[in-house]
Amino acid sequence: MNFYYEIKLNFNDQLLEFYEWNSDDKLDLIKKIPLIKIKSNIFKDICLYDFKVNQDFLELINGRTTCKDNSRIENACIFCDTKNCIAVEFDNQGKSIARSCLMLEDENNICEISYSLKSRNINIEKLNKLHLSNEFRQEIKIKQIITKEILELYKNNNINKLKYLYYEWFGEIESNKEIITKRMFNDIKEELKKTHYDIYNIIKLSYNSI
Repeated sequence: MNFYYEIKLNFNDQLLEFYEWNSDDKLDLIKKIPLIKIKSNIFKDICLYDFKVNQDFLELINGRTTCKDNSRIENACIFCDTKNCIAVEFDNQGKSIARSCLMLEDENNICEISYSLKSRNINIEKLNKLHLSNEFRQEIKIKQIITKEILELYKNNNINKLKYLYYEWFGEIESNKEIITKRMFNDIKEELKKTHYDIYNIIKLSYNSI
């Protein structure tokens, strides 16, 4: 069994690149974790699907991930195909339940190390295909906050604030709340633009001033 030592991981139900980690994320400070070299086609499936490993593999990694505080993550490992790495946590039935990207330095180190490791054949059962977003977590958060604000203003019939946001958004005057909300909802579905950041900041400032 090969291991990698002294690494930070951010296990999550969605895969977040290290530059998207937030200060309030609960990072696991890992002292030691199993390192498994696999073939690229298996690695691709691991990234695209929820999956399940057999009991033999689960027993191989069980109890072998140790944290800095000497606690353990029961079933976890890092998979690598010499070009990419991902950490995965499993439940007691062998189903993947969380994933973590690696920080760039650790990923580079592991990929370099992996050339000297023997590839392990593992059998996985592909389950549901993962929904992979092309948006960064911060972008998703901004869209969610704007959408929630529009819904609340519409529900509470706050026409003045809707008209104000609409003017700041599109540079046009409009009084019909149906037209206002429909156009804003349609626009927020598109790729995030500078205008969306401006609207997000206006919404934040409006609550900070209360």
